Amino acid sequence: MERNLPLEGLRVVELGTHFAVPSVARMLADWGAEVVKVEGINGEPWRTVGRNQKCTITDEENPFFTVPNANKKFLALNLKSADGKTALMKLISTADIFLSNMRIPALTKLGFDYDTLSAAYPELIYVHFTGYGYQGPDAAKPGFDSVAFWARSGAMLDWGTEGNFPFLAPTGAGDAMVGAILCAGVLAAVIGRQRTGRGTFVSSSLMGSSIWYNNAAVVSTQYGNQFPKDKDHPANPFGWQYQCADGEWLMIGVVDYADAYQKIMPLFGRKDLLEDQRFNTITAVQQHLDEAMPIFRAGFMMDTRDHWVERIGALNIVIGKIGHLSELATDPQAIANNFVQPVTFSSGKTIAMPTVPVEFSAYDTGKAYEPTGAVGRDTDEVLTGMGYTAIQIAELKANGAAK
Repeated sequence: MERNLPLEGLRVVELGTHFAVPSVARMLADWGAEVVKVEGINGEPWRTVGRNQKCTITDEENPFFTVPNANKKFLALNLKSADGKTALMKLISTADIFLSNMRIPALTKLGFDYDTLSAAYPELIYVHFTGYGYQGPDAAKPGFDSVAFWARSGAMLDWGTEGNFPFLAPTGAGDAMVGAILCAGVLAAVIGRQRTGRGTFVSSSLMGSSIWYNNAAVVSTQYGNQFPKDKDHPANPFGWQYQCADGEWLMIGVVDYADAYQKIMPLFGRKDLLEDQRFNTITAVQQHLDEAMPIFRAGFMMDTRDHWVERIGALNIVIGKIGHLSELATDPQAIANNFVQPVTFSSGKTIAMPTVPVEFSAYDTGKAYEPTGAVGRDTDEVLTGMGYTAIQIAELKANGAAK
């Protein structure tokens, strides 16, 4: 039996910028959908953001832009031009899914709002994305993930410990989480359309998603759980971070504190404390953290991170290294599972690129990682497929409606 991809036959038109919406389209593309990304003739902003991250941003090598945009076709249109708008409308008429993060007033002015498109194409699944939702005092505000996801949710301050500088989330991390949940909504709409024959409006937001992903804190703070945490007074000392003799850190995650205490203290050479009623139960140690934490920290400082990860892990206790972002591209576990994939750009540079972390037993795991190339790389191919002649395409380019 031929192994194909689960979304083959779906056509997606993306009028998206930055990361969240393009990442949705990227996942759909990896799973077999034909995705046409529509940019302005000068390209979208994410093509140049990589330089802020010290990455190359040429047409031949643009890994930062490639992550959310691999495996798409690229059409460049000037939507201020009547001919450009006509071309996009023709393209949408062939699509199953339309995605955008342009502001609603701009889409309405262009004639690509939901009411207009759904009236013309009732089966179209229309996907939109905002920073703060459609109602309320901040509805019209623009929102990057750093501001609307990480800052507004409290994560920047409250995920850390008391007194720390607000942490700086990696660019696009919040967008990627929103993209995942929005993609789930898109696929639900696809299934619904198979049943009803009707399209729908699908939306999500940075702020709404940040609240969902912070669900435990949103609920528990209403019961008195306080953030940020005091690094010296954890609720569970064996569900905490510790620095080791080599300066590296580890994370230990224990549910049964009393059991772990009996297993770990002998490794620290502290069998004398096994029956110490100040420390040997979770209830007791919570009352004596000022005494216990120096003991635990001194124990982990006796040897290296990797030593403790191996020794304590051998006791069937969940523990792992706190790694560094720079290690992921060469992490043997990531490589063995294809979590990163080597991609050679036309410049000759090979980069380990993150992959969409979903696999299917009955289908191929996804398309090969295709670098993005220049603005309008596939304009001729896409327009030809829509019925434009070579002469008409040349005229569109000559009058600035396409590139």
